[in-house]
Amino acid sequence: MSLDAIILIDEPGQVVIKKNPLGPTGNTVRENVLRYRTRMNLGYADLARRLEALGRPIPVLGLSRIERGERRVDVDDLLALAVALGVSPTSLLLPDTTDADETVTATGIDGSAADLLGWLRLFTPSAHIGKPADRRFVRDAIRFIADARPRWDIESLTLEELPGVGHLEYAAEITEKARQSGSTTDSA
Repeated sequence: MSLDAIILIDEPGQVVIKKNPLGPTGNTVRENVLRYRTRMNLGYADLARRLEALGRPIPVLGLSRIERGERRVDVDDLLALAVALGVSPTSLLLPDTTDADETVTATGIDGSAADLLGWLRLFTPSAHIGKPADRRFVRDAIRFIADARPRWDIESLTLEELPGVGHLEYAAEITEKARQSGSTTDSA
């Protein structure tokens, strides 16, 4: 189902058109909430109780509206839904595909499912998504990893954990940038 615009009837005879309908990521989240809730055989009331217990209540009507694309999911809702459904927030953000090379669309991004997952896992810069290998630069990946990850995580990374990075000097560059960013924040 494509949700290019959402038309709501506010009062009898009055039609309200939402100015900012769900984008592709919002649509993916709503599809995944429905998919995981159905897979777990959870009714709306069951999921609403789980969310209430987490301190992030979304009533039954709100859950139904999320799945129909009539209610947005904010960041706090996304995390609470992930916990209540027993999945990672990444699982709710990633389109359901059967092939890593399948082309997917997220807000602002078109590329392979594998690249989108790499970006969500903090390995693939968004600038690399949808680009052929000869247009992907290791230095861009290094900068992304160094800027996107917390310093404590960067310092523990090994070359084997960095897809597409095969040069020792780049691993040293990541570590050095992490140390520099840490010393900047430590002195503040």
